[in-house]
Amino acid sequence: MKLWERRRIDRQVRLFIKSMPENYKIYTPKEQIISEILAANDWFITISKPMEVIREEVEKQFDMYVS
Repeated sequence: MKLWERRRIDRQVRLFIKSMPENYKIYTPKEQIISEILAANDWFITISKPMEVIREEVEKQFDMYVS
């Protein structure tokens, strides 16, 4: 994955987390939130990597900002 793609994923995950209601991340399963992030950013499919790799990067960024 290219550096600019990782940075853009990082930014989009950060913005999504900031826009979530306060208790949303507590009461909503992590997998559902990850799916919502992927759905909200339809440009992810233009990245030249398999969706599994993209999902792993999104999860990594999510864990970094939520934990």
